[in-house]
Amino acid sequence: MRQTPRAQMLLGDDGKDPRTPFDPVGDERQLLLDFVRWQRETLEAKCAGLSPEQLATRAVEPSTMSLLGLVRHLARVEQGW
Repeated sequence: MRQTPRAQMLLGDDGKDPRTPFDPVGDERQLLLDFVRWQRETLEAKCAGLSPEQLATRAVEPSTMSLLGLVRHLARVEQGW
């Protein structure tokens, strides 16, 4: 599968996508668990190697969202699921 420029940003030093691939067809529960895992791995890849200050930096003004805020948001969303 061809990677988009945005997806290429997640590639590791070996040029491979660090996220675990999953089959989007099948049992609903397993699909949900696989998708949540994939989302976690995506966020982990985006946050890897960043300092606490970088994680807390706002994306773009006037947004108040940072990667750290996104981690907190996703944790609350998962608890709700």
